[in-house]
Amino acid sequence: MSQSHFPSFKLALLPLLFSGGMAYAQDGAKLDDIYVTAEQQVKQSLGVSKIDSLDIERRPPVNDISELVRTMPGVNLTGNTASGQHGNKRQIDIRGMGPENTLIMIDGRPVTSRNSARMSWRGERDTIGDSDWVPTAEIQSIEVIRGPAAARYGSGAAGGVVNIVTKKVSNEYHGAINAFMNLPADKEEGDTHRIGFDLTGPIIKDVLGFRLYGNLNSTDADSPYINQRSGDKGSKSLVAGQEGLLNKDVGGRLAWRLSPAQTLTLDATYSRQGNRYNGDGPNNVQTDYTQSLYGKETRRVYRQSFALTHEGAWDWGDSKLVAQYDKTTNSHCSEALAGGPEGLCQDLGTKDITYADSILTTKRLAGEVHIPFTLWVPHVLTMGAEYQHDKLNDPDGLRRIPMPNAVYPAAANHTPSLSSWAGYVEDNISLTEQLKVVPMLRYDHNNKTGGNVSPGINMSWQLHPNWLLKGGIARAYKVPNLYQSTDSYMLYSKGNGCAVSSGSGRGCYLIGNSKLKPETSVNKEIGFEFSKNGYLASLAYFRNDYKNKIEAGRQIIFTGSSGISARPGGYDYFEWTNTRKALVEGLEGNFTLPFSKQWKWVNNFTYMFNSKNKETGNPLSIIPKYTINSSLVWAPTEKWDTLLTYTYYGRQKPRTVPVNPVEAGIGNGGQGTVGLSGEEMGSYGIWGISAGYAVNKNINVRAGMSNIFNKRIYASTLRGTAYTYNERGRAVWGNMKVSF
Repeated sequence: MSQSHFPSFKLALLPLLFSGGMAYAQDGAKLDDIYVTAEQQVKQSLGVSKIDSLDIERRPPVNDISELVRTMPGVNLTGNTASGQHGNKRQIDIRGMGPENTLIMIDGRPVTSRNSARMSWRGERDTIGDSDWVPTAEIQSIEVIRGPAAARYGSGAAGGVVNIVTKKVSNEYHGAINAFMNLPADKEEGDTHRIGFDLTGPIIKDVLGFRLYGNLNSTDADSPYINQRSGDKGSKSLVAGQEGLLNKDVGGRLAWRLSPAQTLTLDATYSRQGNRYNGDGPNNVQTDYTQSLYGKETRRVYRQSFALTHEGAWDWGDSKLVAQYDKTTNSHCSEALAGGPEGLCQDLGTKDITYADSILTTKRLAGEVHIPFTLWVPHVLTMGAEYQHDKLNDPDGLRRIPMPNAVYPAAANHTPSLSSWAGYVEDNISLTEQLKVVPMLRYDHNNKTGGNVSPGINMSWQLHPNWLLKGGIARAYKVPNLYQSTDSYMLYSKGNGCAVSSGSGRGCYLIGNSKLKPETSVNKEIGFEFSKNGYLASLAYFRNDYKNKIEAGRQIIFTGSSGISARPGGYDYFEWTNTRKALVEGLEGNFTLPFSKQWKWVNNFTYMFNSKNKETGNPLSIIPKYTINSSLVWAPTEKWDTLLTYTYYGRQKPRTVPVNPVEAGIGNGGQGTVGLSGEEMGSYGIWGISAGYAVNKNINVRAGMSNIFNKRIYASTLRGTAYTYNERGRAVWGNMKVSF
């Protein structure tokens, strides 16, 4: 198959080769030619927010940037489904599309390390996601891109994109040491301590520079019993609080100015993320063995990343060429793949934990050129091409459970891979000084699902010096992950995890499906923006029509004996499948009021009309009906500032349609069960306050209190509840930066 696609692949690389060939032809070009590219224009859409370095300094996250990104319009922290599994490992969820549809990028390069974690039966992964690979102190800004503006970035961006922009290399010597601590009032919640350094400067002034950083972050785990309500400290059915973390990061950058028109940048980073186990598992069930692991590392994730970037500015435009290599080793305890303990560590009879490695490697080559020209009206044409190869090696998670007399035999494939390429073209067209239009077209192709066309158009119309109308529509998509699309993926349930159609007390299997189609979404938004003398207000309506969402199937594909035991009637087999449709719909808005040079009030809100699977009626994920974020800044002097924050979450509704026999009341051999609780979470608000002071030009200190009024949320073991996570209580924190 790859041979037949090679000619098309060569055509897709033409813009990339063009940029490389021109890199030596226009050495005398200048860097001061400024124009707005299609990407820059799209980033002015209503569905785009930016967090700058000052925002990060004023609200330093305890662990990772997801805590800060969640304060942007349209953003929540959730699991990938409404199941509540791994409820305290919530990740960034943009516009209710789920974390798997949020693409995380670092300096414009995709990060997909979470794909090394096996996909569980309900669509969750045992991972904290990809928002914690860059230390907070090394971030220059964070771009949050939602809706049609995100579709240009390809697979996985149907919900949106979070682009982490790191600090640049300086032509002067600078350095800093950063120290942070967070101390919860409740001793059952874990403390956090973090220290890091960064250093940048020239090796050869105006020619070669460097940046180097290191970071150590340690967070203790919550008590295993933080959510227990019965008083039984020995219970094996307690939902866990937040796991502990031990993160180590080191990174470096070399920037070589080849000429006034060219720069060559080499990035290399290494990170290690270890957990401190406190009972987290997909089904809230523990064993004697897993209880003995409390406080130990059951998962260690190692990420290595290398990237070489060439940028050029020429008489005809500019170019960018990126070669990237990422390797993630997810070293986790060997997991049970069957029955109630599915996803939990297995006791293999050894003295120490038995670790299994899941290794994901990504090779990526991307090129892009920007060409300004005039054809009746001004244009800035963007052409780009990408090639990416992903390979997963997971003998532990991609193995057939032994079935000597299986009806559905298949050879195990421990090392599935995906090769994909894409070509795209965009044009920033200035029809008039007031009307800008950006049409775009992207074509992606991979060796599993074939080709996909993603057209789109964004526009902005300056109706009045203070009023701007913006809108867009684009088609986005997501390729099935390597677990869902590999036939040797298999999980087993004794009956409680099976689909309702499996009937009374019958065991079942879930298997991979190599014939899955990509998920697709048509994203639309329209709204207005008012801006005058620092006053800012905006309102946007968005709607995503979502098709072919991938879920564990609910229709039996066949029934047969496994050979493990003689179950009357045999075992039912299900597979990952594409469901019909889903809908995401809502409103986003901003309001900024600058009272004076010293006082500034910034607000945003999100209101969700719909976020549901049209086939089942269940929500795609459990998110608030509405969210309001508000912050008030008072900066009386250049050295002193204070920040008061408030976030209000509307009620949260759980799934109400049962997906397995237990929830439907027909499990356990036909005996009735408790089914779904239908427990809703009421609205609540969280206050925070902090103050910062610049002691001198080299020393900055900041201290604050989060959750001032100690509003607590405790996760529940009930099925079908909206109480799937812990809202941490009051804590005091402090941060010090010493620079030189």
